[in-house]
Amino acid sequence: MSTGLNEKITEDSGPVGASSDSGEPGAGTPSYDGTGSVEYSPSKGFLLILLAISALAVTAILFFFWYVPTVGLSAIHPALPYAVGVTAASLAFLLVGGMAAVFLAILTGRTIFSSGPLRWALFKIYLPLMLIAGKLVRIPKIKIERAFLDINNGIVLKMRRRIKPGRVLILMPHCIQYEDCKIKVTKDVSNCVSCGKCEIADLLTVMEEFGVELFVSTGGTVARRKVVELRPHAVIAVACERDLISGVRDAYPMPVFGIVNTRPMGYCTSTGVDIGFVKEAVRNFLS
Repeated sequence: MSTGLNEKITEDSGPVGASSDSGEPGAGTPSYDGTGSVEYSPSKGFLLILLAISALAVTAILFFFWYVPTVGLSAIHPALPYAVGVTAASLAFLLVGGMAAVFLAILTGRTIFSSGPLRWALFKIYLPLMLIAGKLVRIPKIKIERAFLDINNGIVLKMRRRIKPGRVLILMPHCIQYEDCKIKVTKDVSNCVSCGKCEIADLLTVMEEFGVELFVSTGGTVARRKVVELRPHAVIAVACERDLISGVRDAYPMPVFGIVNTRPMGYCTSTGVDIGFVKEAVRNFLS
């Protein structure tokens, strides 16, 4: 697949994934500093610290649940404490091994597991653990979410799955439309009159140029229903970090490339998107 998107990521991103421009995990997502969105890009250091804290915490908890029942279990059967210990050690090994794979993805852009299981583990297991760890050490939740979107996008690009244009869905939030616009595009995006006050007209051009699907959603439930209806093979979603995390997690195993919107007027009001970045994402799915 084309590496143009990864080059653009490398140019626009902060520290996360800046060392890779090959579409590998950790390649980074665009930084929108100065546009009213997140004013920082997550660094590798804080993510590695959170992974280490999570690994230690999980290991300690598993050890606790093995050690405490040991006194009683040995009275039932001498082998029970050892059986529970082996089970706990196996679970700890799997969790820490998975975290090692995430470490590898962050540092080198390479993965030792296939993309499907790694994406599942990222959002179902490690993200919740790291959000808890981040809260304990007072790291902003949005920063952790941005880092996980970074890794997800790199993994999705690495899948190198060529998809037919009609099977690619660009999913936009309704807040991207000009706030005072009287035209409703949420039911039919072609209603747009191309006044130029928002990026809907530009997105229509992308849709026509590449032959992909475009939908402007009024909310997460509507977006999920549209995905079920169209059954795309890949989604390019634009939203805030929280909504993207939720969408990527719910859409698994479907590959979702998340693009964080720009928010010059704050959340949910006249937001924007880098059209060039959307085009590059489409090209990488089609080529």
